[in-house]
Amino acid sequence: MDNLIIKRSQIIEAEIVGTPAVGKRYFFTDIPQLSRLNIVIYGLEAFTSTQLATSPQSSKTVVSTSTGISVTLRNQAKVEFAYQIPMYTLIRSNNSGLVVLFTPTTINLTDCYIQISNTTSLNANEVACFNLYYDFV
Repeated sequence: MDNLIIKRSQIIEAEIVGTPAVGKRYFFTDIPQLSRLNIVIYGLEAFTSTQLATSPQSSKTVVSTSTGISVTLRNQAKVEFAYQIPMYTLIRSNNSGLVVLFTPTTINLTDCYIQISNTTSLNANEVACFNLYYDFV
């Protein structure tokens, strides 16, 4: 299947607060309707400034040369079911235009995070943006 049937989607952000640091975790910003173990994630895609210049919250998006970001998703039991996926591989133009799909899993968004492995091209207060494909439980 080449296309995704979208039930619901939301752009989510993880802000790099302060000076970017290798190994530091930056958790996703709280979105009240998505933060109470009431969503099931089934897909995720990433955006850099090439695809999305600024976030919906008017923050500067990380640049496409920022290859030192990975994302980790945790389920409702706080178990990391998707651990350190390189953000670069979640960008649709880098993988034949496909969205990365998951077995539907209940998550708490604020338990999920990005982690920095290389600070090249990263600046304080930039955001890593993702489109979360989900449905309510």
